[in-house]
Amino acid sequence: MSERPDGERVDRRHHISDYFRLERWEVPSPSAPEGLPEIGGRAPVDDHQRGAGGGLRTGALLTNLDSLGGFLSGLSVLPKWIVTTSMMATISHLSHRGPLRLHGAVVRRGRNTVVTVLDVVDEGAGDRAVAAATMTCAVLDPVDLDLDFVRPVYTPMVALDPDALPPEEFFRIDPGSGPVTRLELADHLRNPWGILHGGAVTMLADVAACRAVDAVRGPGRIGSLAAGDTVVHYLRPVKVGPVEARCQVLGGSPGRTVVRVAIHDTGADDRLVTLGSVAVLDV
Repeated sequence: MSERPDGERVDRRHHISDYFRLERWEVPSPSAPEGLPEIGGRAPVDDHQRGAGGGLRTGALLTNLDSLGGFLSGLSVLPKWIVTTSMMATISHLSHRGPLRLHGAVVRRGRNTVVTVLDVVDEGAGDRAVAAATMTCAVLDPVDLDLDFVRPVYTPMVALDPDALPPEEFFRIDPGSGPVTRLELADHLRNPWGILHGGAVTMLADVAACRAVDAVRGPGRIGSLAAGDTVVHYLRPVKVGPVEARCQVLGGSPGRTVVRVAIHDTGADDRLVTLGSVAVLDV
């Protein structure tokens, strides 16, 4: 724990959130159904994290949504905790001025499942809508996970690191091209359960889908590519690695190509761990 300038204790145990400098705050909502909390967040759009669309790349945006929505879902089921099982995100704008403001609310809390809705707006562009997502989490026994939070929870925005790595390097995504993209699992990419963070999976899906479309287009393609609407289903946890995203370009309409992404944990008998789809856009 650390302290805000006003002396209130804050939680600082989230390495991936710190990379994106995600500020977050719990919003107690006694008027909401069953008194469920809501959550707010704010993230800058740092230059080294911008994608071809001009704003925070979609994999990074979904990583922030996973961090925020997962944390909110966990708070709603204390003393138990959660893991993400699926995320569906619709992206309305790829170009952002920043900072981005996020908001999440629990719409269903069951014995075994939590469903959360999240929205993102661009504060620098008059609160223009950026994305909307629905996230599902499974409720688990936390075993010995440290869940000692000061409520309401607040995590500040960390200072910009002048030596910060671009997302491909931070997330240990190997350079290359073609339908297969590999991520090397590192400790800083693991969530509190010790498995690959769901946001790292969405970043891998973003990079892999764009590379796959680029390879199919071949030489002479005009313009750049960026990931848009994304659906991800987390089938099994990633504990070993390396992880491979294997893409199948399905086609689509002019300027929009749909890619199926199957992610395998090659170090765990090559088992399928995540299945999803990404709409790759010409920008």
